[in-house]
Amino acid sequence: MSQRKTADHERLLGWLDDPSDERGMRFRLDDGSWQRLTYRELARRTLGAGAALADAGVRPGDVVPLVVPGGEDFVTQFFGLLAIGATPSVLPLPLALRAGEGYQSQLKAITARIHPRHAIADPRYHDIVGENVARIGGGTEVIAPRYADRPDEAPRAWGDLAVLQFTSGSRGSPRALRVSVANLAANLRMIGGWMDPVGHGAVTWLPLYHDMGLVGGLLGALTLQVEHAMMRPEQFVRDTPGWLAEYGRTPYTSMCMPNFGFERVLATVGPQHLEGLDFSALTAVVSGAERIDPAVLARFAALLGPYGFDVRALMPAYGLAEGTLAVTGVGKGDLPRLVRVGGLERRLGEKLDVRESAELSTEPVDEPWNWQVSCGPALESARVEILDEEGAPQPEGVLGEIFVQGPSVAEGYADATPEDLARLGDGKLYTGDAGFLLDGELYVIGRLGDSVKINGQNVFVEDIEMELVASGAVSKRYATVVAGVVRGEPRVLVVTERPLGDRLEDVLSVITSFTGDAGRAQVLTVKRGTIPLTSSRKPRRRSLWLAYLAGELKERGDS
Repeated sequence: MSQRKTADHERLLGWLDDPSDERGMRFRLDDGSWQRLTYRELARRTLGAGAALADAGVRPGDVVPLVVPGGEDFVTQFFGLLAIGATPSVLPLPLALRAGEGYQSQLKAITARIHPRHAIADPRYHDIVGENVARIGGGTEVIAPRYADRPDEAPRAWGDLAVLQFTSGSRGSPRALRVSVANLAANLRMIGGWMDPVGHGAVTWLPLYHDMGLVGGLLGALTLQVEHAMMRPEQFVRDTPGWLAEYGRTPYTSMCMPNFGFERVLATVGPQHLEGLDFSALTAVVSGAERIDPAVLARFAALLGPYGFDVRALMPAYGLAEGTLAVTGVGKGDLPRLVRVGGLERRLGEKLDVRESAELSTEPVDEPWNWQVSCGPALESARVEILDEEGAPQPEGVLGEIFVQGPSVAEGYADATPEDLARLGDGKLYTGDAGFLLDGELYVIGRLGDSVKINGQNVFVEDIEMELVASGAVSKRYATVVAGVVRGEPRVLVVTERPLGDRLEDVLSVITSFTGDAGRAQVLTVKRGTIPLTSSRKPRRRSLWLAYLAGELKERGDS
């Protein structure tokens, strides 16, 4: 516990001491209207929240789970905790997970590591949070967001731990990640220097229990006190045209979302929704968090192009929770680069066959699954290297593991294992992601754990899945590709919750084009809801593969 205010605390919490009267945040309400608070009003509410939390018994150094939807209460409770020296741990809302069992597992993971004395839950979630906490034991008190009408008397303390961030679970079980004030402040400086929001920020809808939503969607703009707006994910899904129209009517400069968000826009927004809108102020559109599809970005730029949008606003990026968030990103105003890489030349530590390069435009490239999108150079204060299987740095154009070093790399995991300590610590991170560098820019191929070696080459399931989806053979919403070795034989498995019918042979043909005769292709049709998902709706491939090996995946119709 630190008792001294530092420049890092100032970067994160300085807005509370010098809030703006002119700029503020808008919050989308349930009836579709917007509520706006200036930063001065928001700061007063936040300090009032801190005073009330202290009255409730929250003390400096406490870690407090936060189960609150995006809105005013989230901002005030999150920063109210930080202002009194406590640490928020943002949890998914119960509705964000597919079943109660998944939600209870999240709570168990937290209480096993931090044994919280308090948890803050929106009243609509109080009972479900309270019931699950009571089953686990430990005497956690569940309280609602609260405020005291004496913000000037709120106690102030300067903690070292900014966030206990639970990872989404796509790389295994959710892990508790310690993100220090210094880590978070460093990443916020990196993001500010890269995106350079001026006057207006974004209309964010991303879930706040993930690093992309919390750090990129909210904290980056709020701590700079730019004009900003917040919606909840379900509001974005229900009214995607309305969300996009906010950009066309107001000069918000930034947008940040995974490939799913761009796909949602393309599926729901047409020219009839765009008449009279102007997107020329939108200069920083960040795509990340999952495999970037160049065809989707091209179609998005083409949709908005007639209404003032410049394709140079697109800024593909790479980041992960263990890096706090951002690691690399295409520079503002630069055209993102694409390279076409030979399909099977994917041996770690060997030079790739880069056959063609191009710049992203409004015209989609042919066979987009064969193209890799640049995620840009390392951001300021970050260092990125590519390592072979022995951990030796590799030259440009060679495939290997992405290694990151810098002040924004998180402190480490709570209750870290020896393997965790070897992977993450002292500002160094072995990501477990595969990629390569070209002209100083990073290209991300996929997870090393989501690949299988065939004839000494790494075949990545993301490549196979992308081609299957692009060809129309499967739906990404209902099918997932996993791979591994069974009794010495490489195997690629497509798990689908919808029967493939006459598309079965096409699917097997696509897989064989990657594996040749050295691997076995298999399709398994399962019941709806079988594919395990993270709280960000990404497939938990590792869990799915282990269930397959254990014989727990049943063909549809089996008992």
